Amino acid sequence: MRLQRPAWILTLSLVLHPGNAWAGGDPPDFVLQWGSLGTGDGEFSGPHGIEVDSDGNVYVADTGNNRVQKFTSDGFFLAKWGSPGAGPGQFNHPHGIGIGPLGNIYVAETGNNRVQKFTPDGIFITRWGSLGNGDGQFQHTHGLTVDDNGSVFVVDRDLNRVQKFTCDGTFITSWGSPGVGDGEFTSPNGIAVDGDLNVFVADSSPRIQKFTNNGVFILSWGSAGAGQGQFNFPRGLSTDDIGNLFVADRNNHRMQMFTGTGVFLTSWGSFGAGEGQFNLPYAVRAGARGVVYVNDSSNHRLQKFAFTALCPWDCDSAESADGNVGIVDFLALLTQWGGPGSCDFDGAGVGITDFLELLAHWGPCPQPSTSTTSSIYSQHRVAVRSRSRYGYSGRVPRTSGATAGRGPSLARQCHRRGARCRSGSLL
Repeated sequence: MRLQRPAWILTLSLVLHPGNAWAGGDPPDFVLQWGSLGTGDGEFSGPHGIEVDSDGNVYVADTGNNRVQKFTSDGFFLAKWGSPGAGPGQFNHPHGIGIGPLGNIYVAETGNNRVQKFTPDGIFITRWGSLGNGDGQFQHTHGLTVDDNGSVFVVDRDLNRVQKFTCDGTFITSWGSPGVGDGEFTSPNGIAVDGDLNVFVADSSPRIQKFTNNGVFILSWGSAGAGQGQFNFPRGLSTDDIGNLFVADRNNHRMQMFTGTGVFLTSWGSFGAGEGQFNLPYAVRAGARGVVYVNDSSNHRLQKFAFTALCPWDCDSAESADGNVGIVDFLALLTQWGGPGSCDFDGAGVGITDFLELLAHWGPCPQPSTSTTSSIYSQHRVAVRSRSRYGYSGRVPRTSGATAGRGPSLARQCHRRGARCRSGSLL
């Protein structure tokens, strides 16, 4: 029997109330570490870049060993490729590493002043770049990132600029010049892009600068020091699914976390070799479900952290511009009730089990149990789904018009980078 929708809406307005998701302040917990100095599988020599694919596999630019290593999310060795040299698939000081929407791996080499592109298993595809100051040439390639449209951004450190390319290496644009003004750089290092396609660059001045996708300056923050929001040689950058920015504050031996507008949220780390300590960390990568990986370069290891004060859902009973799960999402669910081709819990289309699942996670945020199959890592906006259940991983695609910038709903929550979107389910 089909439900009468107005009755459900009335009941919902009477019994549901907002809760509060993780609001910053607490650093993530240490989970595990792997690696030591050496040349064997799972060993490193001053690793720099780090990336995580949609399946949770971790790729590391093992800089001193001139290779890339691939691991599971728990540090089990899977594969490696590379050797010293300048031929296809060889490396000279690989530094930045990024993953495109289809899973291909991009590696920026400082010594060869070029970018190489590989399949996820290390099969060489193409390369571009040479020493020089022209378009598509480099002097000390450093950080690298890839946006959700497949554009590749490379930090050209000694020329104090960022260059943007297509996924196959065709030059698009560049920006930057020496200096400390807006849009100018002093030996830039790390680079990251968020889900809205904004570009963040770590500058040795020291500060973080934020740009549009084509290099128009938006804002900057930071100064020299060891206080909150201050830096001592910031290196690697990474954004999470809601646009927060993580900074590897290298010479302060710590990580700092900010909103996308530069508001300080939390920090962790100190000098040392213990759990949660760092020795010149070069790179950071925010993965799914509140996980953060750090390349602890001079300790020749990776450390994995996780935020544990998480809500099973982004708790809110009246959706607004922040995109929290609320009334609007529930109404959208009703429009798909029993609809064909939907992502659903019970295998019978969007139905009563989907609705009960929504109710079970609406309102105040309880502490999650180890059996929780979906969790929110956020103070607002994006629900991060367990891939095994919902087929979701990676950034949520942005839309245009009235829904732009809001949280995922229906088909958008079923999005998975590099895969066809499964449409229909709210949760």
